Amino acid sequence: MHEHVQKLLDLQRVDLVVSSLTKDIDLLPAEEDKRRRRLEQLERGANTAAAVLQKAEIDSRGCDSASRAADEQITKLNERLNVVRNNAEYQATLFEIESVKKDRDQLQDDGLELLEQMEGFKATATTTQQAFEEERSVFEGFLAEAEKMRSERADEIGAARAKRDAAADGIPPDLLREYEGLYKTRDRLAVAPVEDAFCQGCYNKITMNDVARLMGGSAVVRCGSCQRILYIANA
Repeated sequence: MHEHVQKLLDLQRVDLVVSSLTKDIDLLPAEEDKRRRRLEQLERGANTAAAVLQKAEIDSRGCDSASRAADEQITKLNERLNVVRNNAEYQATLFEIESVKKDRDQLQDDGLELLEQMEGFKATATTTQQAFEEERSVFEGFLAEAEKMRSERADEIGAARAKRDAAADGIPPDLLREYEGLYKTRDRLAVAPVEDAFCQGCYNKITMNDVARLMGGSAVVRCGSCQRILYIANA
């Protein structure tokens, strides 16, 4: 086996250990982002529901206040009826009283409608707030577990990566970059064995010339189909 291929094979074994240790950890950022977006969505829903309820409460108080003001105005207008000096002023005051009463009745109807709606608004606000708080608790638990996982594996991953650096030492830079690209794109099998003239990475047959080169161990041979770096065990 070519010495560089042997080094790459040793490196691949170490990389598989590193990948095994970091697989779950590497997935954490995407999972955290997904969970954070979900939490933010629930928070927006809870805030919107709370704002709708708050507006309904303000509007309800406004209707109540305006209705009481209308009652006071009606009282004053009724008092004015006792002191008007002519029929025209009397009729105008009656008309104004009826107009204010109409407005007051509408305010009272609006207030009652708001009170009825507020029951639903309160239920929605409570439900959405509870959903947000539950998700926040789950998210905080996830963050804690993620940090625990990183902490527990830190030493082991550090040792594996140090071993990886040692294994990569002495491999020509161009060949190392080629290997790293294959490791990422070929399902963590950049260096593949050959059996019965077939590449065990893609299961395509290689040429007899390449078999001879592999047997000689004097060259780095690539699979013509998948471009993996090849070796024959014990050759």
